[in-house]
Amino acid sequence: MQESATQALEQTLEECLQSLLEMGICASDVHPRAMEDFEGGAASGYPGGLVGKKAAQTIEHLARLHSLKDSVGNILIPLEVINSVDAGKNPHTFTRDLVERVAGENMYTNGIISAVTDYRELLNTELLQAFPELAQYLPSKDSPPAEETEQNGSGGGGGGSGGARMDES
Repeated sequence: MQESATQALEQTLEECLQSLLEMGICASDVHPRAMEDFEGGAASGYPGGLVGKKAAQTIEHLARLHSLKDSVGNILIPLEVINSVDAGKNPHTFTRDLVERVAGENMYTNGIISAVTDYRELLNTELLQAFPELAQYLPSKDSPPAEETEQNGSGGGGGGSGGARMDES
């Protein structure tokens, strides 16, 4: 139900925006046939002519939006989107910029993870060369990192009873 209510809200918003656009066009370029007193015209009999007709349609759309307000529940809109619309910017620009920023941060984070993984492998290799007696405590190249084995529930390198410990003896 929430999805159909949201679709109805989106459709009504689009109709309202279209009506406002048409009203603006009619108001900026008034033809004699669009006047209320022109017989057989596009808006004959409407107070205000075609502009009045479009204003009435806009009011109907706004009333429909008001009636839909309880059916859609809470729709959270980021304040940045509202501010960008108030500034006359397209909200899709905000979405595009956000996706690009998050993609950049994701690439940066993946780079850090890759660097740490490479460093860990290099450190383990060097530790094995320098201290061969630590081989039983260091993960082999074939085994997954400790975080992955802990997440899979198969034990790992810390905190649990199955972890490796170095006791001083």
